[in-house]
Amino acid sequence: MSISKTVTHYSKTEKNISMIKRAIYFIFFAGLLLSCEKEINVPTPQSGNTDFSVFVSLGDSYTAGYTNGALSPDGQRSAFATLIARQISEVGGGNYTVPLLPEGTSVSSSLGGEMILKITESGLSPVATEGNPELLTDPSTWINEDAPYHNLGIPGAKSYHLVTPEYGNPGQGPGNFNPFYARFASEPGVSTALTDALAHKPTFFSLWIGGNDVLGYALAGGEGETGGTGESDITDEALFTQGFNTVLGQLSEIGAGGVVATIPDIDMLPFFNVILPNALELDAEQAAALNEAYAPYNAAAGQHGLDEISFSEGYNFFVIEDTSLPIGMRQIKSGEKLILSLPQDSISDAGWGISNPIPEEYVLDKQELTHISEATAAFNDIIRNRASQFDLALVETDELLEETAEGIIVDGITYSNEYVTGGIFSLDGIHVTGRGSAIVANAFIDAINEHYGSSVPHVVVNDQEGIVFP
Repeated sequence: MSISKTVTHYSKTEKNISMIKRAIYFIFFAGLLLSCEKEINVPTPQSGNTDFSVFVSLGDSYTAGYTNGALSPDGQRSAFATLIARQISEVGGGNYTVPLLPEGTSVSSSLGGEMILKITESGLSPVATEGNPELLTDPSTWINEDAPYHNLGIPGAKSYHLVTPEYGNPGQGPGNFNPFYARFASEPGVSTALTDALAHKPTFFSLWIGGNDVLGYALAGGEGETGGTGESDITDEALFTQGFNTVLGQLSEIGAGGVVATIPDIDMLPFFNVILPNALELDAEQAAALNEAYAPYNAAAGQHGLDEISFSEGYNFFVIEDTSLPIGMRQIKSGEKLILSLPQDSISDAGWGISNPIPEEYVLDKQELTHISEATAAFNDIIRNRASQFDLALVETDELLEETAEGIIVDGITYSNEYVTGGIFSLDGIHVTGRGSAIVANAFIDAINEHYGSSVPHVVVNDQEGIVFP
């Protein structure tokens, strides 16, 4: 055999060996991958040591599915409680009914519609649509005949409202009852969210209530009272305790398991963080002109021992109304808040915060923030204690929102608490998007699984709707 033939023969043999090696490697790694796939398979859904067969949800706007400033059927379908109901259907959960609005409609507590992003003269901005106010004002559109429903989320509800028959009584007159509940109550003016829930003989429930017991006061810029019963008041602690205890006591009395959640700190909500208190940008000439204009104020402030109002080139603190002071105004301080409902065109067009003070109803001062934080802490202590007393799963919402504030990655997409761009909070800056709702639902599911030894599967977050851009 010639040298060339020998080399050719050797090359062919080497190539054959190489092909055999590659085939062996392929088989080996394919088997390895298959074994890895088996290891990461989702556990078979199991109910653990509880009964999910009849699930009801009690709460406020989060439970109802309020998003983008209004209630809509899309929001109702993506409410965290409704998403949980879908997941527990895989571990024995049964029928779960939702008091859906008609398709293509929306309505807010102010009788407007949901907010959408639109390109305006000032740029991309949230704009409220007209909505369908008749859904709350016209009883012929109500759906009481199919009650009671399993989703008993009531936008605007406070803790004690869940056990108050008058809360759904249209005979009280506009403004004195909640039409969101009246439209789907089993017996408006007689039934309550709790009695409607008990009518199902539930085996499992979710309860997330108490946010509005402090939020109404915060949304009104602290213009309500502490320990009152008005919409803009912080609820009296004894009244909160009574309402919360009644709900949990009666549900536990029939042997239902459940999950409850604490109230988030308002500082975690974009609504209270979008407009920065020191966002007034001035050049040197503007600052000098304002300092001259405020010279008479500063002279009077000195006589009363008050801080002067001063401006410099760069970013400055806005001027706010403060009726507790003899002069009636001052500059806002670091740590105080301007709320998102502040009409920002009034800053540019009417000089709010510059030549005219921003009205108090758009400001949360340090004392008001203290009232809110103290009430939130007291209510959360009650929630935690009752969760322990009745052996219920507990969701710490602040822990969740602290995590999302840092930013979380879900299947390659980053989510945070940032307004609009973060993907968790909707355009109203308080309620969550469909994707945010899925993140909340998964936090509830984790708490349920840990407490009851179940394996309820997670919601696929990215399958839900986020912020819709034009």
